[in-house]
Order: sequence, then structure tokens, then C-alpha cells
Amino acid sequence: MSADALREQIRAQVRTALGAKATGADASVAALMQRFEAGYAAANAEAIVACFAPDVVWTLPDSRVLNGRAACLTFLKERFASPTGPKFSDSHMNVLGQTVVQNYKVGVAMPGGQSVSLDGTDVYQIRDGLIARKDAYWKQIGAPKPAAPAAAPATAPQGVVVPLRVGTAAHAQALTDLFKRLAASPALLQAAQSGLLRFDMRVDEAAVKAVAAAAPAPQAAAATPTTSAMAATTATDPAACCSSCKEGKACECKGDTCDMHDHPNDVPELKGVIGEKLLKTLPPSVKTVRIHPKAVLTPLGKEALRKRGITIDRGTTP
Repeated sequence: MSADALREQIRAQVRTALGAKATGADASVAALMQRFEAGYAAANAEAIVACFAPDVVWTLPDSRVLNGRAACLTFLKERFASPTGPKFSDSHMNVLGQTVVQNYKVGVAMPGGQSVSLDGTDVYQIRDGLIARKDAYWKQIGAPKPAAPAAAPATAPQGVVVPLRVGTAAHAQALTDLFKRLAASPALLQAAQSGLLRFDMRVDEAAVKAVAAAAPAPQAAAATPTTSAMAATTATDPAACCSSCKEGKACECKGDTCDMHDHPNDVPELKGVIGEKLLKTLPPSVKTVRIHPKAVLTPLGKEALRKRGITIDRGTTP
């Protein structure tokens, strides 16, 4: 049995099961669908939309939804104007009271100039002699799958690119703050070194020329200390910090950070059960820790402290 004969047999069984008869209402719906198909045959968008209810809802095969006659009219005009629009054929209507089931073939253009033929089914709901709803379904079986995108080279890691623009003193200060954050965060520093975090730095040529033109003469520059934000970060003598830093110990500067050395000076306090797992969470910059009076230092934790060269601050716990 051919495919067309099988489809016709199924239609006949559906009509029998639902008790579809050639009543006056069926004839009215059939006439409506004939006008609808005639509009498609003539590529007449206005004639097709005249068969729709004002609040029609049309669901397309790609799940887009058109609401109202105006949206349907715009869509149909664009479809008919496109030379690569779908081509319909072999249409069969089944009127089942106020529901119409339409089966058809649709030719769809594919990239490269080829086309593929798909099976389509539309379900219409009729209200007051007009199409109130149209749901379209296209079977994608047999349609070629789109080519997979080319894989990125293994040597080019995908990362985050941060644009940097330097042209004003505010830009220079922001750049200085960024470098401080990188130095204080092992995770960010590692990301930058591995290429996962990259910087696209561009300098405003006009701004650079303006700064150069306004720069003092060499003699005046030697007599007047610079107040540039970037110069301030490079002109500081590392040995001018606290005595603890000079001895290679933890920085004892007041505040949350040491602006001269760009490293945290807070001595972390360890609480609870102190084991090897907890110590792995400490940043590499930590060289001294405090032990809470109620904390328990396990043998593995003690050995981990020794291996990392971390000393225990025996002072009073704040």
C-alpha cells in the first residue's frame, strides 16, 4: 500500500470514529478553508488574513506565535516576498465539526542551494465562521542537520578580555588599583598568567601628547616631587616599611592592607578543628596565623604549618 493510500485510509477511519457528516456547518467550514487555500495559491496575504478572526493566534513550526490579523499580515507579506520561502503542495483537508486538520508537503530551502521536503500538519479551530487558531507542525525527519561549528584551537584558551583605556589621571589611578588587586589575589594573578584573564590596553595618543607638553623641565622635575598615582606606586622604597617587613616577617602596618608592599597584613585566626584541609584554604601570602584558645590543632595540621613555613602568633587573641 502506498503512503498516499495509507494516509487516505487513516483519514477515513478518523472521520468514521468522530462521526463527521456533511452537515450545513461542515459545508460552511469547508467553504472557508477553500477561500483560505485559494489565498495561498495566489500568494494573496490580504485574502488569507480575511479568513482569520481579529484575535487569531497562529503558532508557527518554529514555536513563534503571531497574535492578531496585523501580525499575520506582516508575516505573510514577508514570506511571499522571499524567493526562498517554503513551497506547499499535496494538501488534504479534514473537516471535523469546528476543527480542521490539514496534511500537506512543504519544500524548505537549505543552505547551499539545496531543498528538503517535509511532512506538515496544521490544526485549525473555527469560531463564528472564521479561523480563530492555527497550529502548524513540520516533521523534521530527513532534514539535514546543521554543520557543527569548528572547534577552537587547543592552544587558544577561552578567557575574559578586560579593555583598558588610559588617557586621564583617573584612568591611571584605576590601572594602579587593578595592579594592586592582582598582586593581592593569587587566584586573579594565576588567571592572568594562564591567559584566562587578558587585558586589551590602549592609550589615548592625544592625551599622552598633552601630558608630555605640560611636563616640567628636567631641572624643575628634579626639584619638585611627582604626585602621579602611577609614579607613587613605583617611587616607594620597599625598605621604608615597618621593622617587621625589614626582617622578612609579617607586615605590622596598621589598617587592612600595606600600601607600600601591596600585601595583606592581617594575621588570620584559625578556629575549630585545624587540619590539613583547612590550611589549604589559606592564601600563599599568609606566613603567620593565630590559634583560637578553643581551637584544636591536629598533628596533620601542625605538619602542614611546618611545611608551609607558617609560624603561630603567640600573642593574645583579640
